[in-house]
Amino acid sequence: MVEDQVIVSRTLPIAVILTMMLYLGGALFPIVGALAGMATMAPGVYLRLQTNLRWPPTVMVIAVVGLLFLIFRTPSPVAVYFFEFGLSSLVLDDLIRRRRFGVETLFIAAAVTTFAIIIVMVWLSLGQDLTPVSLTERFLRSNIAAVCAVYENAGVSAAQLAALRQAAEEVAVWAGSFFPTLLFVAFFTVQSLGFGAARLFYGRRYQSQPEVLGETAPFSRMQLPHFLVWPLIISVAAVFFLPLSGALRIVCLNCAGILLFAYLIQGFAILQFAFESFSVGKLPRFFLFFIFLTFQFLFIFFVLCGVFDIWFDFRSRIVRRRQGLEQ
Repeated sequence: MVEDQVIVSRTLPIAVILTMMLYLGGALFPIVGALAGMATMAPGVYLRLQTNLRWPPTVMVIAVVGLLFLIFRTPSPVAVYFFEFGLSSLVLDDLIRRRRFGVETLFIAAAVTTFAIIIVMVWLSLGQDLTPVSLTERFLRSNIAAVCAVYENAGVSAAQLAALRQAAEEVAVWAGSFFPTLLFVAFFTVQSLGFGAARLFYGRRYQSQPEVLGETAPFSRMQLPHFLVWPLIISVAAVFFLPLSGALRIVCLNCAGILLFAYLIQGFAILQFAFESFSVGKLPRFFLFFIFLTFQFLFIFFVLCGVFDIWFDFRSRIVRRRQGLEQ
């Protein structure tokens, strides 16, 4: 306990300072700053890996919220930090305490934070006599208008701005229907990057993995519960074959969207298992991932691999293929 207190006294102030730097960099500097800002929750995760005490991550989030409010003097950027990074840090901290860490934990953390944001949005929409979809569209339109104002000040032509506004309007309507899915994907990405950065730094510093992750299953062994395929099938079938409208259609669309993303990640896990089984080098791996990122429609292949793995067990087939080559 004394050792934990000493570690916290050294790490907590550094975690607060680094969190502030990453968040402010992401908010104030485009492109490069935004990429660095995606790792804003990494110092909080690293603090969690340093100690088993419960209070340091909570104190860190409270301290960052207070400092951000002193800097901006407005609640909007503070709320963005809390709901995008601070809440994720607290949820992930609690989940790590309750079970062994794995990719499944990131899915649960993303689901919990997404649900919390949706509850807040429903509460706000009821107070403004709007539907959650309408509130989302209004929020997206206001952000798009701010971006257009920046482009206009930068000297973008009127014709280009008109085309941008027309396309943005269509995107806002589309994103309003898929907002829960977009939230889930965003939270999963941010939490994965934050945890990955913290784990990488910890491993470089101590030349070992944190004790709390001692029994972590490798990503290549990720396996979603088999029963999840049936909600996916039902949701997709309902969207394409039933005359859904209103809230029920949005629920089915986002249920299908979130599950398709989960099976996409499982497809990547199967690919990683193949890489490990056949000892594929880093350069060929990078080349293959570059092709998939360039031709994004190929992601459908990974989704199908993740779904059909339930019946075909691709990992066992990869093992048999490797054994056949070795004989």
